[in-house]
Amino acid sequence: MARAGSTVLLELLHGSGEFAAHRYSDYPLVWTPYWWNRLRERLPMPVAVPVERAHHDRLRVTPESPEAFEEIFWMSGFPRRHDPHVDQVLDRNTSNPDFERFFDEHQRKLLAVRGKSRYLSKANYHLPRLGYLARLYPDARFIIPVRDPLAQVASLVKQDRLFARLDAEDPQVSRHLARIGHYEFGPHKRALHLGDAALTQLIGECHARGESARAYALQWQAQYGYALDLLVDDVALCNACLWVSFETLCREPRVQLGRIAAHLGLGEAQTNWLEAQADSLSQPDYYASSLNAAETAQVAEITGQVWRRATLRCESKVAGAA
Repeated sequence: MARAGSTVLLELLHGSGEFAAHRYSDYPLVWTPYWWNRLRERLPMPVAVPVERAHHDRLRVTPESPEAFEEIFWMSGFPRRHDPHVDQVLDRNTSNPDFERFFDEHQRKLLAVRGKSRYLSKANYHLPRLGYLARLYPDARFIIPVRDPLAQVASLVKQDRLFARLDAEDPQVSRHLARIGHYEFGPHKRALHLGDAALTQLIGECHARGESARAYALQWQAQYGYALDLLVDDVALCNACLWVSFETLCREPRVQLGRIAAHLGLGEAQTNWLEAQADSLSQPDYYASSLNAAETAQVAEITGQVWRRATLRCESKVAGAA
């Protein structure tokens, strides 16, 4: 789910040199990764200067930085992907041969042009697709970052207000986010339907009334609760998933990065590189939570049970176990 620390993990793993991932420079020609990147290699390009991304969250990027563009393909292969009236769960019984063939070939093209053998993806909407992905790629490994819901909801509320302001200044902002499949915050945000139509409707109504903290708390417990329930009955998928606490990652980065490296089966060189980046991790200190006392209590009540279950997953020494 957005604002859980997934971009930090994406950049760290991509920096290890083990993986190929989409980059900012791949957009808008994401559909032709091989030929566009071959052409780009031959073009005179200016020196890339890192700039802080639009989220104003200390993360600085260049055109070569990894980014989440995979959602574009899911929206094309599965129409109405972000329609809150449509159940977004894709499980082991899902079948879409045309999409599956394209998706597989696309990954192979990206790997070929990057000269890598492993594909890395950050995707905020993959929790309801874990079953389907596990069927398509039985050897895949999943990292599920999760953050204290009080902090994660506060961050989502902050981003929602930020992108609402940016959209008021320039409507192209929301249009671009919609094109690439980001509906987490801003005036175009939509609730994610995970099989409970009434809950999805309630989340949408809370957003419409300006009850953002409650809406995001309900979405938080729905998304992580769905994933936790799914893993109870799917041992293979459970073993393929590693839950990572954002707070623990910042508090003991070397231990957690070593845990991630072991789960992904990284070599000694990549593991050492990851652990050497430990000093770059720290808790956000650039903003204070805007949640008032009533909102804080409400978020804690809504998310408490799922948060306790997720914490057990994150504390497990063995991937999947709880």
